[in-house]
Amino acid sequence: MRIRLDVQHLLMSTWQADRESVERVAPPGAEPATIGGRYAVSVVSFRVRGGRAGALPVVPFSQLNLRTYVTWKDEPAVLFLAARVTAGGLPGLLLGAPYRGARVRVRRGEVRAPGLGVHLRYQPSGPGDPGELGRHELGIFAAARLKGVRIERGPAQWQAAKLLEPAKANLLLGYGFALRGEPELLYAAATSFETAPGKELL
Repeated sequence: MRIRLDVQHLLMSTWQADRESVERVAPPGAEPATIGGRYAVSVVSFRVRGGRAGALPVVPFSQLNLRTYVTWKDEPAVLFLAARVTAGGLPGLLLGAPYRGARVRVRRGEVRAPGLGVHLRYQPSGPGDPGELGRHELGIFAAARLKGVRIERGPAQWQAAKLLEPAKANLLLGYGFALRGEPELLYAAATSFETAPGKELL
């Protein structure tokens, strides 16, 4: 089954991390990896405005992910540590997605998830380049067992963004990541993701 999500207001908020913090959350077989020469952790948020899961339509929902970066069998990969969605995304559980419900509000200029301690107010500020952050195709996550997904991202017009007030991201602290200064922000008004249900990694 192929799954396509059409998304808007995609925001990647990335903080510098240290190797030890990434190592603590990495599953066996995964090694901490650098992005642009540094270890990193990101809060990624977006609004799903529609799509398809096989023959079925996808209803709108908001999503917020916490992720860091590793290598798996010498391939760069995104390690998903948390995936929180509003009610419309919970049917994804039937396809094996590692979702949990949360109050998440995503709109242009603001991401708010009060129960997760996340609040980001920002303003797009000009052209941006995601570099290595935008080139990962393999995503891995722990369910009953470690699973992997291949993700194809559609075209996106990336912009840099600046904070309008200090970032709040207590979710990182719960996974052992200390906030080091303010994050680097990248914004795309619209794009898409295409994937299939996760498969166990061998």
